[in-house]
This record gives sequence, C-alpha cells and structure tokens, in this order.
Amino acid sequence: MKKLVLLLLMAISINLLAHERINFNSDWKFKLNDQTNAEMLSYNDADWRVLDLPHDWSIEGEYDLNNPMGGQCGYLPSGIGWYRKTIAVPANWKGKQVEIAFDGVFMNSTVWANGRKLGVRPYGWISFAYDISQETMSSDSITFAVRVDNDKQPSARWYTGSGIFANTWIDVKEQVHVAKSGIFIRTKGAQFEIDTEIENQLDKKAKLTLLTSIKDPSGKVVARMKDQLKVDAFASQNIKQTVELASPELWSLENPYLYTAVSEITAGNTVLDRVETRFGVRDIEWKPETGMWINGKNVKLQGVCNHQDAGALGSAVPDKILRFRIQQLKDMGCNAIRTAHNPQTPQFYDMCDEMGMLVMDEIFDGWMKKAENDYGAHSFAEWWNRDLTDWIKRDRNHPSVVIYSVGNETHGEIGKDLVARCHELDSTRPVTSGHSGSEYMDVFGVNGSSEKMGWFETMEKDRVFIGTENTHTWQVRGFYRTKTWYRDGYPNKRQKAYFYPDLTEKEVFSFDWTNASGRTNYKQIFNSSYDNGMVRLTSRQNIEQLRDIPFYAGSFRWTGHDYIGEATYVHGGWPFKSFMGGAIDMANFEKDLYYLYQSQWTTKPMVHILPHWTHPTLKEGTEIPVWVYSNCEEVELFLNGKSLGKQKPGVSWDKMQCQWMVGWTPGELKAIAYKNGKSVAEKVIRTATRPAQIALSVDGEGFSNKTKDIVQLRVTTTDDKGEFYPYGENRTYFQVIGSGKIRALDNGSPIDVEKHFEATNRIAFYGLTRAYIESTDETGNIAVLASCILGEKKQVTSNKVSIDTKILNLRGDVPNTKIEVFYTVDGSVPSTKSTLYKEAFEVELVTSVKALVVMNGQEVQLLEERFATDEGFVWNAKAVATNPGGDQAEDASFDGANIDTQGSNFNGKGYIDFGRNSGGYVEWYQENDGSQGEFHLQIRYSANDKIRSEYKVQLSINGEKQELILPALSNYRKDWAVFEVKAQLGSGANTIRVTALEDDGLSIDELLVK
Repeated sequence: MKKLVLLLLMAISINLLAHERINFNSDWKFKLNDQTNAEMLSYNDADWRVLDLPHDWSIEGEYDLNNPMGGQCGYLPSGIGWYRKTIAVPANWKGKQVEIAFDGVFMNSTVWANGRKLGVRPYGWISFAYDISQETMSSDSITFAVRVDNDKQPSARWYTGSGIFANTWIDVKEQVHVAKSGIFIRTKGAQFEIDTEIENQLDKKAKLTLLTSIKDPSGKVVARMKDQLKVDAFASQNIKQTVELASPELWSLENPYLYTAVSEITAGNTVLDRVETRFGVRDIEWKPETGMWINGKNVKLQGVCNHQDAGALGSAVPDKILRFRIQQLKDMGCNAIRTAHNPQTPQFYDMCDEMGMLVMDEIFDGWMKKAENDYGAHSFAEWWNRDLTDWIKRDRNHPSVVIYSVGNETHGEIGKDLVARCHELDSTRPVTSGHSGSEYMDVFGVNGSSEKMGWFETMEKDRVFIGTENTHTWQVRGFYRTKTWYRDGYPNKRQKAYFYPDLTEKEVFSFDWTNASGRTNYKQIFNSSYDNGMVRLTSRQNIEQLRDIPFYAGSFRWTGHDYIGEATYVHGGWPFKSFMGGAIDMANFEKDLYYLYQSQWTTKPMVHILPHWTHPTLKEGTEIPVWVYSNCEEVELFLNGKSLGKQKPGVSWDKMQCQWMVGWTPGELKAIAYKNGKSVAEKVIRTATRPAQIALSVDGEGFSNKTKDIVQLRVTTTDDKGEFYPYGENRTYFQVIGSGKIRALDNGSPIDVEKHFEATNRIAFYGLTRAYIESTDETGNIAVLASCILGEKKQVTSNKVSIDTKILNLRGDVPNTKIEVFYTVDGSVPSTKSTLYKEAFEVELVTSVKALVVMNGQEVQLLEERFATDEGFVWNAKAVATNPGGDQAEDASFDGANIDTQGSNFNGKGYIDFGRNSGGYVEWYQENDGSQGEFHLQIRYSANDKIRSEYKVQLSINGEKQELILPALSNYRKDWAVFEVKAQLGSGANTIRVTALEDDGLSIDELLVK
C-alpha cells in the first residue's frame, strides 16, 4: 500500500513538472522616464524602486491640467517607464522550452533578456509571450528589461493607464508540448470537439500519445479520448478529437457549470505536457426575429459597456475588486458586458465563466486614427492580424464569450478582412462592431443612432440587431434636478430625441458643485439622478424597448461604471476628469440608476427611494417628486407614519417608477413593497441634521490570510443620530494599524483631482468616501483609524463642529487603543497642550479648525477643516442654460496661433487669435455617436475690416478640405459673427480644422455642431 502511494505521489510530481506556470509578478524594479542602456546586462539599477506587478504608474501620479494626457485620457501623467528583474535559472529549466508571458502592457513595449531583444508589441491590450530558452540554456541567471512607451498623447480616447498593468508568468515546458493557446474546444449538444496543436522542438520525430480527459467540477472523469500520433522534428500537428457525453450539465447564466479538459502528451511512460482548459457546454443560436437563444431559451442581452480602469486603482485592477464589480453588475440585473473598446485581462473572462456573465469581447476601437497617437494611428495596419489572432485564440474557450466585436465607430473595407479572420479562427461565434463596417458584420451593431426616435420602425431586419451603445444617460450620485436635460438640446433634428416633460414647472433643487461664475465651460454641469439627463432617450425607455421589441437582441448601456477620461467632449474639461454615464460611480458606489435596473431586471424583492429627504434650504411644503423603484406588485409610501397611498409599478417606461408629489417637511419617508398582499421589502430614509459623525463599513469580502489582499472601506457621513448626511464633504484622514497600508483613496467625484495613490486623506463626495486597504503580510492584525472634523462648510443651518474618530478592525485581534483629540480654532498647530475635544463646539465663518489625534500616547494624525462662504459646494446655484454655447476654440488643439482675451463679447475664457500667421490652425475633436451624415457647423469669429473685406480660411473635416469666405466685421474683437456651413461628419471620431489662409486680423471664438 505504501508503495502504491509513493508511486502515485511520484506520478503527480512528474505531471506537475511537465508544465509549470510560475507567477512572475514579485520584486520587479521600476524607473520612470527613459533610461540609456537600461536593457544591457551590466546596467546598474540599484537605485530603482522595487515593486510587485500589476502596476500602473499613471494612476500613481498627480492630476494636472497640463499633463499631456489631457481631458481625453484624464489629465494624469504618461511618459516612458522601465522595468527590470534578475533571476537565477533553476537547474531543471535547462533543456526545456521556457517562455516569459505578459497578460497586458500599455503600450509600445519592448522586452530584452540578458541584452537580447525579444520583441516589440505596440498594442497595449494584448497578451503575448517570448521564448527565452536560449538564455536558460546558456546562462545561470537572466536579467529582463521592459521598456514601456506611453509618451505620445493622447494614446486613446479614454484613460489607459501606463505600464505592466496585468500579470506576468514564466512557462516551463518540455520540448514537446501543447502550443500556446493551442487548444480549441467546441460543443454542440452532447458532442464535444477538441482541437489540440502539438509542437515538437526536438531535432527528431516524436512518437506520442494524446490523452484528453473531461472532468466535472468535483474532479470526476466523465469522458476520455486517446490518440496516437507522430510529429516531425521542429514541426507542429493539430489533432482533432470528438466524444459524446450522455446528458451533460449545461452552462447558463443561472448555472455556470464548468468542465475541465485535461490534455496530456506522453512518450512511453513519460508525461511531456499537461494542460487544463475549462469550458462550458451551451448551445447558442442567433435569430434575426428574436435575437439570442441559449440552450433553447430566448435571452435578451441586458448589457453594459465597461473600460479597463477602476477609478483610484487605475488599470491595474486587483482580482478581488474586478470580481466585486462584475458581481455588482450581476446583482443589478446586468447579464452581459461589452469590453469597450479592447480586450480585458485573462482573469476577467475566467470570472465571467464562473459567475454566469455573458461577454461581447471587443478587440479594437478604431481601424485608423481616432486619437492623435493611438494604435489606429500608428500600428493597426501592420499589427491587426497578429493581435486579432492572439486575442481570439486566447479567449475562444470561454463559455461566457458569446460574440466578438472588431471595432467601434470606425470604418473601412478592412472590416471584411477582420470578420473573415475571426471566422477562420472561430466559426462558432458571430462577429459584430459598434457601428463599424456594418455591411460586413454577422450581427448589426449600432451605437447611439439606435436611440433615435423612429429607428426601430425603419431599420433593416435582415440580421440580428444589437444596440452596442444604448443608452447614453448621465447622472451624478446624490445630485438632483427636476428639469429635463438633453446633451444637444431639444428639439434637435439630428439627434431625433424623444420628448420628456419636466418633473416640475420650476426647478426644485439648487445645490451644486459651483455657480455659473465657477464654470469655464457651459458643459461643466452635474447631471440629475432622476432618469432625466440624456442624449436621445432615457434609461427607462431603453429598458422598455429592449423588453418589448422581439428583434431587439440586446442593449449595452454606456456605461456600467464611471471611468477616468473623456472629460472634455461631454463634461467641458478641467476640473472634470472623468465620464459620469455609469450606473455605478468610480468608487464602486451605486447611483439611483442602479436600482432602476434592479427593479426591472431582477426578481429578489427590492425597493428604493429617491431623492434623499434632507433639504434644509427648501421652503416647507415645496412639492418634491418622490420616486420609488421596486420589482414588487405594489408599493406604499409613508411620510412621518402617514400613508400617502399605494401604487403599482407600471410596465411602460413612464410608469416604471412609482411617483408621489410630496410636500417637503422634515422627518421620515418609508416605502413598503408588497407581493400577494404581504410586505416583502422596506426602505426608510430620514432627514439628517448637521454632519456630526462618520460610520465605517466594508463593501464586499473582508481580508483573507494572504499578502496583498485588499478590502474596500466605506466611510459614511452621518448626523449625531447616525442618519446619512447626503451633502457630506468633510475630509477623512486614515491611519492603518498593523499589517496593512493604504493602496488608494477615492470618493466617486468627477471633479476631485487630488492624488489617489497612497494618499492619507480625502474629502467626502455627497456623503461617501472610499479607502482601499491592502495587507502587507499573510496573517497579521489589521485595523483602520479614520478621523474627521465635521460641520457644514458654509454653515447654512449650523455653526457647530464635531470631531469624530472611528476604528474598524479588519483582520485578527481588535487593537487596544486609547484615542485623545486636541484642537485649535485660531489657525495654530495643535499640540497635547491644546484644548481637549469633549463635545461639539461653535465656530465663526472663516475659521480653520485643526486637530491632533493621539493614539496610545503617540501623535498619529493632524486634521484640518476650514469653514467659510468660499468653501465647499454651493446651495443656491443659478441654473445653467440647456445648451448655451459651442466648443471653445481656446480649449481645442491649435498651432501658429495664440489664446487672447482682448476685446469683449467672446464666449468662454478667451479665443484663438491667428495674429500675423497665415497657415495657423485650430482643430476640434468631435465625436459623433450617431450615424454619419450631414451636419451644420457654426463657426463664431471676428475679422478686421480695416485690413480686408473678407477672409479666406480652409475648413478640413477628416482630411476633406474646402475653402470658406468669412465677411469682415466693423468692430474687431468686439463684434462676433457666426458663419454656418453644411458638412459631412463620419460616425465616431471626427477632426474639424480651420486654417487661416491669410495673415492678420482673424480670431476664432468657438465651433457649434448641430
């Protein structure tokens, strides 16, 4: 018996050594900026920073208006970075096939091993590997050097991150092995078909056996296939195996059941390679009349688009946070994610397989330039085939991946080749795009144009249709307006928007991030958390259309989570740093919109009330539209214990919310949801008084016993009774006690441009703050001390100030602590001789309160909070016009010209003056999320009639040029005229350039596109 056990252990050991995959993330060295000869073996990197991968150096930096990333990529630093790592070569690597693999490096990476250049990969969102067998055979150590070049900006239309943002690996294999991504599993009904590509790097023919075993989740073998083969020297061979399994368990959204194929290559009794591939069994059909069918069930794609970044964590998203975000979307009722507009990291697809989340797997944004220095501009033509091949071969075994997308709002005959190549590599999945080369696509995918009124009545129905970006609505968590807002105004012939009435005749709410004088661009506004801020249609109407139109196969809202970047086009630029179209903000806090979807897409009883019930500047009796979202049969609303009646959530978009017009009075709102006459869900919100405390909690899972684990700490601003204070904007200071550190801080604000990485304090945004805490060892105790000086910044209702400290234990034993707080109100630095805090105190306006937090006799935190009329958000901001201006010339790209502010009556903060420069130009980036077609361009200008009576300029749109004649004006730089011209704009990214053809006397103020 002992002999059998020993033999079994030996066999297991041999199998494990046949193919090793070693995580290679730890102890890299990093240096920002270009380094001369850093690829050389002899280079001295002693002063380089030591870090673990994944790593995004951009998110570690400071937001700055002048950073080259600009508003498109979120105002963070970019540049060039170097990574180096030296390892000893284990003896058992000698004679093996050894590779270094990268799951993602953004962008333009070059890799060396012992000074030998291994290769270059321009695309930042592709996985790749290099053979280092030459180095392992000839050397006892290897020094890797990786140069990452994200210097030229913008390198995309949104935040990309910079660096080795995904996992790295060392793969050690025998000379005979399964090729990288060399297994392709297809299922149809109970039949499995498996292709296995085997490589022979030996100088002689190999006589082999391929044994493929199918295991269920418990490890039980449910099927086997065995084939004999011979592979010539330095050659590869593809083996096709088929097997039928009686009554296989099917993979579905509700039951994501996964099998594992174990592929073993043997020569005699020696196992040469062993590869495990997870897969699911599911049959999918696509029908133009009814959309997608999974295992015989018609399934609507209730989807979202999401980018790579996760707010304060940048593009190097920890697995735990990524899994949390996917589950968060699933809990919302979402069942599909479009990887806009690039592949995600490999673990994303593993998680979707495990969790039952469908994926529209997208490879490219543009097939040509869409941002000045993106992949489309510099590398697409040369690299698309290799990148697309590597991508599909990597992802094609994932049951979660149900459709491929090859582009977004781009065009070109290359679309035909892209689709054909996808079909060559995987004929089991259809190909679509976001309104790109639609004539070549299997599935007709359309972005914003599919939102237009009348679209479904006129669209062709020859193929399956998906709204690849539908809908576009904007909302800021905690912000409310009762007046309807359209991005491009209403009515707008081009956008063909639906009409939605205002919720009230006069605007009820006035609290805002600033007043009109604080904005440098008319676009710099927050959008309402009622579903009433959009381009063409509301989220509710989109939900109704998707549900009720049989041939509407799926819809992917833009977006699931807010993201960094695209801050200029919609939101007017600095200090706006991010795009706020998500149902969830960047800090993973759910918006009201989240609960709308939950009420329509889930069945677990829920109820949600909006807005909050704290309105200290409203006159009592002012009627507020109170909305309640619920998936139950009936909802009853109570105000201070009195029933306001019952309502049934409706089916039509305008009845999905139950609405009561409730006269404002302080107190309690309670909603009770009923099914079959019984209460099944309840929600209570109450009026809060002044901010006085903070509450700490953890979202998601807590710490496990491992190093570099992460938790999401939530800080909630409350009043002295623990009620949520929805205007909270006081600063919380953090101190980690024990074996942990602060990874990053966030709050979900689109305008907070403080640094995230390893920060120690952060302001709240509408009452919430987020801290990401990371463990520094496996088992040590971890707790967090959070401290805050609380009070109304402008003292609208109260001049009282409280100082609160809270400790939350996160792992291990609760710390034994004694906390004392000493404070000053005269601007001096507090010490242990200052006033000991015991209770709330009053301060006058223009007072800086400073506090010293002492823990167990040690000074650990210094807090500060200023109270004044020029601090914080504003309570009586004047409303901004719906669409009062165009895109300012001074915010665009320009050359041979200058920004000037002389004169008067110009819009924005200045204008572009061409001076004596003929040939100078100003160029706007204009994104058209609808169909290509005719637009009206309005150029606002001033021209000096003292020099000439008319001025010639060249208008260039995507390279197509025409000459315009602008009449001169009598009062140069005081009088401004609008010159209108019709022009063709393409779908997606457009560049509009105005070039001065004559010198002197011309200024351009703005461009308006209608």
